[in-house]
Amino acid sequence: MTARVLFDGSVFLSYHQVQLCDEAYDESDDEKQPWRGQVNGLCGAASAGRLDLFTGLHTGDVQFRVELHDTEPVIDGRWEEVVEASFVARTDSSFLAGLMSDGWSIDLPAGSYRVRYCADKMQQGDDQDSGADEIIDSYLLQFWPAQPAPDRIVRRTSRAAAYWHDHNPEPALTASDLAVRTQREREAAEKEDAEYQRLMDQEVWGDRIPSDRLRAAAESANPLQELDPELPHLLAEQDGDVLKAVALWAAERAAAVSSIDQLPWVVAALAALRKGEPLPPPFDHEAPEDDYPTEVWAQLDAIEITTIRMPSVVNGPEAPEISLQHVAMPAVLANADRDPLTAALNAVYASALAHGEAGYRAFLAELKSTFPQVQR
Repeated sequence: MTARVLFDGSVFLSYHQVQLCDEAYDESDDEKQPWRGQVNGLCGAASAGRLDLFTGLHTGDVQFRVELHDTEPVIDGRWEEVVEASFVARTDSSFLAGLMSDGWSIDLPAGSYRVRYCADKMQQGDDQDSGADEIIDSYLLQFWPAQPAPDRIVRRTSRAAAYWHDHNPEPALTASDLAVRTQREREAAEKEDAEYQRLMDQEVWGDRIPSDRLRAAAESANPLQELDPELPHLLAEQDGDVLKAVALWAAERAAAVSSIDQLPWVVAALAALRKGEPLPPPFDHEAPEDDYPTEVWAQLDAIEITTIRMPSVVNGPEAPEISLQHVAMPAVLANADRDPLTAALNAVYASALAHGEAGYRAFLAELKSTFPQVQR
């Protein structure tokens, strides 16, 4: 029989606790899970990939040794407390640490093991509690390959061990218990998600909660609510025909205010939109990683531009002037979106920006006058 020493040294701990966890351990387990269904209270092994190990000493250094055996080792008579449990290591490395202290990597291969936890002078350590000048209590953790089996108390001699055997074990969860816990966890997660969504909605939308339709469209739309908090909600209440009409109207207004409606290829694009046809070249030329057809921007870069200062609510009062034509073009491009609401949101937003700080409010007022459906 051979044994390999995986660790042999002093471990600093707090609150009587040392842990050994594999790298797949999930910290979301409840604190009682390691002890559920167990009879021993020194080695909690009912939580996957984790061992909770209790000592006599409350705070300080204890002697600790970890061994890996090929077969079950003989129990040395020096150990006053001995318990056994089962442990499945899911990774080829585990981590040993005293509570609230540094730890060590333990080269325990993945596999199913029987684990024996032994203690010497546990009662003396408990009597000392903390602040010992020298190490008092010692502990041994032995692993050997074995199939899962119930835990057991092999040797029990001290008041300290008796306390943990009486205090730590918890009843195993029944199927009904697990169903209730799962339901509570699901409800807690849903509540947390709802609160996160509420905070996000408040940040983006203020006091008005968006409909599911608007929230979905907003993922691909510009923040029109920054220009008019109510307008996106009103647009989201309209049917597809109204939204398509709004998007086309906004594109035409953007093209007019920026004079890109004088460009033959833009004239052709607007004519196609009026007929309900797909956008013609160069609007149908797309690069694989670009949001917009690259040829549109190449042709736009070749014309003489004018500049405009965009609304301060979007870019701040010190925003520089930028190309009016480049600001207006997305209003035309937005009409290609398959979702009418996304198309309308983006077209109106781009057109409003194209009207600048001085004119975007009048543009939005004209929109509501042209489409009475989008005003209250």
